[in-house]
Amino acid sequence: MLHWIFIGCALALVLVTILLLAHRLLKGDAGSEREWARIEENVEALRYEYDRAVAAKKAGRMTDEEFRERESELVLRTLDETALPDESAKAQSHTLLMATVAAIAVMVPATTTGLYLYYGDYSSLDPKAQEQIRATREAMQSQRNMFETVKRLEAGVVSQPDNLEAWEILAEHYAQTGNLAQAVVAYENVVRLKPDNAVAYGELADILVATQDGDLSGKVAEYVFKALELDPYQMKSLLLGGAVAFDQGDYAKAAILWNRFRQMVPPEDEIYATLTSNIEMALRNGNLKEIPKDPVPPPPADPMGMMGAGTPMGGNPEAGGAQLMGGSMPKP
Repeated sequence: MLHWIFIGCALALVLVTILLLAHRLLKGDAGSEREWARIEENVEALRYEYDRAVAAKKAGRMTDEEFRERESELVLRTLDETALPDESAKAQSHTLLMATVAAIAVMVPATTTGLYLYYGDYSSLDPKAQEQIRATREAMQSQRNMFETVKRLEAGVVSQPDNLEAWEILAEHYAQTGNLAQAVVAYENVVRLKPDNAVAYGELADILVATQDGDLSGKVAEYVFKALELDPYQMKSLLLGGAVAFDQGDYAKAAILWNRFRQMVPPEDEIYATLTSNIEMALRNGNLKEIPKDPVPPPPADPMGMMGAGTPMGGNPEAGGAQLMGGSMPKP
């Protein structure tokens, strides 16, 4: 029953809107009559001005030259007042009104339907539509809850700046939502409170590269090599560390780091070929015949179990692999 009430309200609003606009369209004729009456009054006033000019000329109060100037002025004003309305402008006005009618005819029922689906009873819809509506409501509620949680955490770290868990949650949230400047601050507090957090160091280096438009200067090298010192098989840091070493001219180190990463990637993977090309380029630039011996022991027996290494805190789709494979990683 409720959905019929919503539908009835929508139809009533559409009908009222169309009637009001139609009334405005039909009033055009009355408006034209008023316009012609105004023109006649102005023409009479201009005629009066012309008669006065003629009388002044005959009385000698106006020279022939002054009369001709006055006469020309009055002629131009008369032509301007008696010009017919611009039909194209009139047609455009009518078109705009009709377009408004059509837009409102769509907008009103669509808005009413949306309100009904959000607040009303949608049990009469098919199961797939019901599931979509539930999912939308849940997503909106989850977003509101996350927003409120972030606000509480932001207020909390002001009074308790050593709350590690709060900083970790904020760092992940900022990184995933693209608020990179705030993410840097949050991750810096994470590594301050937990200096052995390799993931946080790696994320911090990666986000700095993104905020610097691919520039590897500043603290990027410090953070990425600290991450590899704590976890020599963190994939994101291996990729970025190789790029930093290459940028610094340490081609042997770049080849070692990229090769360490390559050992954990299946040969059929696309990134395997990219790593191979970059390793070959590092060897050429360093005049190296082969990859130097890696001081770190071989990777674990199940390297594919580490494919998520470096992103247990959520990672950052804005500043992650795409940034590394694009601006940071040299191209062969």
